[in-house]
Amino acid sequence: MTPAGSKHPTPDRSPDRSPDILDRLQGEWTFVREVPGKATMTGRARIAPTGQAQARYDESARVRLADGKTLTGSRSYRYRRLPAPANGFDVLFAETGELFERLDFRPTPDGSLRADAEHHCPPDRYVSIFTLDPEDRLTVQHTVNGPGKNYVVRTAYRKVGKSPDRSH
Repeated sequence: MTPAGSKHPTPDRSPDRSPDILDRLQGEWTFVREVPGKATMTGRARIAPTGQAQARYDESARVRLADGKTLTGSRSYRYRRLPAPANGFDVLFAETGELFERLDFRPTPDGSLRADAEHHCPPDRYVSIFTLDPEDRLTVQHTVNGPGKNYVVRTAYRKVGKSPDRSH
């Protein structure tokens, strides 16, 4: 659809269509990440647009290892929006631009959006589940398996400025 006098199409955002996931995720987040028996991390993440259909994810965290040592860490990814009708994006390694995961979010019966992905980095395999609930709480679970790896990484994100749900 093109508004009168405009050369650029307007995306179809009818009331029954959910907002684009990449737009919804943009902003500031706090997170807690757990690797049971290995480490716990707390930090902040930011998802910011970098151009049409692209964004950048940057995080910094304080890491507490199982032995009590603390470190700081950071990581970045690039996001590239998938073409419609998909509601998702490719997660690319920031340094190389190589694909890590393709996320296409689908509605769930409870009103959340969920994407499942796999990444093979021989000999290791990463199986991921991303869930964004109606209150903009994002959970990410990566199950990692390989000859020297067998663990689950769980991350709970809360968008900055959203009130905590006190019903639980």
